Amino acid sequence: MIIKYVDRIIKAGAVCSLIGTFILILLVLVIVIFPIQKNCTHDNEKCEYVSSAPNSLKAVINPQTLVVSLLTIAAGILIFRFGTWYKLKKINL
Repeated sequence: MIIKYVDRIIKAGAVCSLIGTFILILLVLVIVIFPIQKNCTHDNEKCEYVSSAPNSLKAVINPQTLVVSLLTIAAGILIFRFGTWYKLKKINL
């Protein structure tokens, strides 16, 4: 198996990881800038958590955004590490 463009693969992994980091930073900024409000009923059994963010940014505040960002970061690191491993292996041969 010969990979011609190992340097491009390494850069692609770095870019992928950077995109995941930007998504994570966006999620944290939206949560910090627009706090979550707790609305409870009279008996305090059922509470609802609502963001004070505008409707366009409310779509960012969900667990799927966190999962996507972490998986993107992990995939980028995996691609980056594979590229550097392959490059070092190729040099040592």
